[in-house]
Formats: sequence, C-alpha cells, structure tokens
Amino acid sequence: MSFSVSVLLAVLAVAAFAGPLVGELVGIPGAVVELVTGIALAFVVPKDLTASNGVVATLGGLGFLILMFLVGMEFDFHTIGRTSRANLSVGMGLFAVSLVSSSLVIGHLAGASSMWVLAGAATSVGVTVPILHVHGWMGDRFANDVLMIGTGAEIVYLIVLNAVSVASKHDSTATTILLGTRAILLIAFTIVALRVLNRARRRVPRHFHRWFLRDDPVEVGLRGTFALLFVVVAFAGLDHIPTVLGALLAGVIFRAVMGAAKAIASRMTSLANSYFIPMFFLTVGLQTPLRADIVGLLPTIGLVLVIISVPRLIIAPYLRARGYSWRLAAAGATSLMAPLTLLIATAEIGRSSGLLSSRNYGALVVTAALSAIIFPVITKRLLPLRSDELEVTLATDDSVTVTD
Repeated sequence: MSFSVSVLLAVLAVAAFAGPLVGELVGIPGAVVELVTGIALAFVVPKDLTASNGVVATLGGLGFLILMFLVGMEFDFHTIGRTSRANLSVGMGLFAVSLVSSSLVIGHLAGASSMWVLAGAATSVGVTVPILHVHGWMGDRFANDVLMIGTGAEIVYLIVLNAVSVASKHDSTATTILLGTRAILLIAFTIVALRVLNRARRRVPRHFHRWFLRDDPVEVGLRGTFALLFVVVAFAGLDHIPTVLGALLAGVIFRAVMGAAKAIASRMTSLANSYFIPMFFLTVGLQTPLRADIVGLLPTIGLVLVIISVPRLIIAPYLRARGYSWRLAAAGATSLMAPLTLLIATAEIGRSSGLLSSRNYGALVVTAALSAIIFPVITKRLLPLRSDELEVTLATDDSVTVTD
C-alpha cells in the first residue's frame, strides 16, 4: 500500500469518527456529513486515488454491500405476515402514487430520464429508523405502522429498479424473458440456500448456537455472516442481478434462518456502522465532485424533492385514522421523505448500468443529501420525545391521554 493511500485512509477514518459527532451538533444524519466531507475532499484528493479500480473505491463498494445486507436484515417477513395488511397496501399505494406523480412532473414536464423518474418514487426507512429510535418510539405501534408502510414501498421500489436496469438494455420481449428467467433462478437459489442452511443448523447446532453468543473469540457468527453475504453476491453476479440486490437478498436469507439473532446482528451492525458504511458515504462523496454543470440540473433536483415529499402527505390522514394525533401523523409522513439509502443505490446502479452520466450521478447524490438534511430536521421538530412521563393524546378521543 502506497504512502498516499495510507494517508487518505487515515483522513477518511478521522472523518468517519467525526461525522456523527458533527451531525449531532448540527441536527442532521451523520451520513450526510460524511457525504459532504467526501465531496469537499474530492477537490484536493488526486483522481487516481479515487478511481473505480482503486483501494478506496473498493473499500466503499464493500461498505455499500454491507449496508444493503443490513437493509435486508430488516425485512422480517414473519412480522410482515402478521402485521396489518393495510399498512403494506398503503406502502405499495404510496409507491404507485409517487411513481405516477414523478412520471407526470419529472418525466413529462421536465423531460428527465427514467432513473430520475424512479428516484422521485423512492421511499426507504434507512433514515426513519434512527430518528424513531432516538426519540424513543421504536417498538411502539406508531413506529411499526410507519416502518411497515415504508417497507412495503421500499420492496416494490427495489423490484422496479431491477426491472428498469434490465429494460434499458433490451427490447420488451427480451426484457420479459430475462426478468422471468432471473426471477426463477433467484427463487430457486433462495429456496436451496434456505434448505441448506436450515439443514446445517439441525446437523451442527453447536456451531450455529455460537452465532447467538455475545462473546466468541473465533467469531464464527461474523465469519459465517460474511460468507453468506459474498456467496449470495457472487450468485447475483452470475445471474446478472445488481450485486447490491444480491447483498439485500443475503440479509433477507440471514433473517429467515437466524431470526432475531440479536448478538450477531448487533456485532455486524456495530462493525458496519463504525467503519465500512461511513467509508461508503465518504467514498461516494469523493467520487462525486461538485461540477459547474450540475447547476443546470437544479430544477430537476427541486422537482424530485417536491415529488419525494408531497405524495407522502397522504400517509398523514391514514395515520390519523389509525388513532394518532395530527402531529404524530405528520411526523410519520415526513419521516419517510428522506430515502437516502435508495437514492444512493439508484445512483450507483444507474452509473454502473450506463443509465446515468457522471453529471446526473452527482446531481442524484446531491438530491439524496438534501433530502436527508431537510426532512429529518422537520420530523425531529414534529416528533415528541417519548418517555415514561410523556402523555400521548390519541386522535380517537382528544380528551383522553395515555400515559406510559
């Protein structure tokens, strides 16, 4: 490893340490601070150090795979099956309304490409979860409702994103055949993987039990988790599925086999959030230097932010009908207006598939950063801190308060 690479890694490690601390001071997600820091460093870091085949870019790519793996771990289909179907239906309806609105405004009026149109329909819970957690709402019925709505929209978005990336390179018939073939192969692989892992878990329960231990000097659980991640990613590459979706599937398989394995999930999350995921956001910033020609895309960026926000307001009346105050309902709607993870994923897939130029890639990253700055600030102002002394007024009866 050259001296210049070592120095750059040291600078990025310090930035990863300072990012969340600065974010807490200014009231924005640490990931946004890391993005902005990376963009600022891009003006002084030599281009050869941030090339797509370089060490830093590879490290960022690894962080992105781990990030998507953690997103997949949040998809607990047992919980989804038990939850209110209305929440999932609202989430899917939200995606449909957002996509139609984006198609009319961003596609028709602004004349933007399909990736920009799809970006306008992005809804994810990556930023929503920490906001709800910090304010003490995780585990509450309100948080479950909001997260299930966001999860429903996110699942549909990822399916459509994969379809768009395929359709851009083939005609309609070839696209249908390819998507069908890939879906069949993906389902077959998932079934085989689940059977193999479940059989192995029955045959050697002692080794799988170590995944649930808080302390294991050999770290069998972490090694097995990384093995699962990269085996599934490798299959995705063979099946010509975007590797980020393979990482997402690996997280889903892990959750299906291991369930709520809090010990290994905690260690994996800690490892990812402490280094690899910050490195991803920093390297995205490094590879997205601000360019003068991005100014020409500011109207499109503004329209995407409007489309990301306005359609989500339909959630508020639904949450109000579920028994929450208007303030909580509005907070639930705004909490889903910062699809940072999905917009970055869209930018990465768009660039790798040739659907986005470097100019549009940079503009979409800027859009992701702005959404994660503006809407979480609004949500934090609307969402009250939930504590043992907090009284929450339910919308069903404004005169009745529920004290935890």
